[in-house]
Amino acid sequence: MKRHRSIVALVAALLTASVAVGLQPGIGRAVVPASQTVVSMDGTRFLINGQLTSPGKPAEGQLLNTRMAQAIFDDDNPATVGDWVYPDTHLWDPQRNVNEFLAMLPAYAQHGIRMITVGLQGGCPAHTPPALTCPGGDHPWLVSAINTDGSLKPAWMTRLDQVIRAADANGIAVMVQFFYHGQESKVVDQFTAVNNITDWLVSGGYRNVLVETVNECNAGFSTFLDCANEANVVKQVQDRSGGKLAVTVSFTGGGMPSDDVISQEDIVLLHGNGQTTEQLVDLINGLKAKAAYQANPKPIVVNEDSTSLDNMNASVAAGVSWGYLDTGVNNYVDGYQSPPVNWTINTDAKRAFFDNTLRLAGPNSVAT
Repeated sequence: MKRHRSIVALVAALLTASVAVGLQPGIGRAVVPASQTVVSMDGTRFLINGQLTSPGKPAEGQLLNTRMAQAIFDDDNPATVGDWVYPDTHLWDPQRNVNEFLAMLPAYAQHGIRMITVGLQGGCPAHTPPALTCPGGDHPWLVSAINTDGSLKPAWMTRLDQVIRAADANGIAVMVQFFYHGQESKVVDQFTAVNNITDWLVSGGYRNVLVETVNECNAGFSTFLDCANEANVVKQVQDRSGGKLAVTVSFTGGGMPSDDVISQEDIVLLHGNGQTTEQLVDLINGLKAKAAYQANPKPIVVNEDSTSLDNMNASVAAGVSWGYLDTGVNNYVDGYQSPPVNWTINTDAKRAFFDNTLRLAGPNSVAT
């Protein structure tokens, strides 16, 4: 028994040493390889590795996407972490969550996915009423890659690094969402947090990353992150990154971005939550008609909508990238936003979305 323990200890020490060699101190990131997926923009259209996405397909020049906000999820509140346990182990495991997500990235890419949205503060994780719902104001769980002082949690950033690298290998862009309402107030020094996240992304050398500073800035954020200041936050990331990061911010479903935000951001985000197909088309057309947009047309992306294929088809027909949102329930079966998440393509709604994505965009040629 003593010999067995010694061998285990030796193996653990070797593994720890190998990881330590590969990681940058205090950051939780491996040594940066050459990027395989370079996302850029040409006017209102997206390119990957210098070529229009989905050439000859209905979604040419677009990033068809899916909201996977919980891909790096964890809950640091010991009183609530039990809300997310897996049915087989009766435990929550953030590394299992990300591992199961990473395993599905090739399948997503083969179905035409060109972008995923991942959150440093997740998204609303509770969709099993009456026991689990997202309250107004602060959430009881602690879901954040960011400490109170604006520093970053290494374990969270390690998982984000794993996601970005795996997406890079599969020709997929990653939109990194900095803040989510219900969690942002737990970060006191938000200005420093924005700088730290930006520095982390830039130092990583990633070429497949886009930035969403805040998810739905008009959903009740602090003064610094509120829509009235978001043009400044967007500019902060742009300036801090030296123009290496394309930056945007979102408003609630059906909300029209303000002129100052449209003028400052590199991409315009729209949310289609709660919108009929007609309303979504009106929102898109209304944006395109605004003087602030016409002065500098740029890509429009719906990165949060619903499971509506009608909305998806209409958005693509309007030249606008569209994003799937399937909240599901906390049952390890349905949806992609309610931990424990089943990241496979295992329900009728998921299959319908991915089949339609393949039809509109074609398979991702970079997929491994």
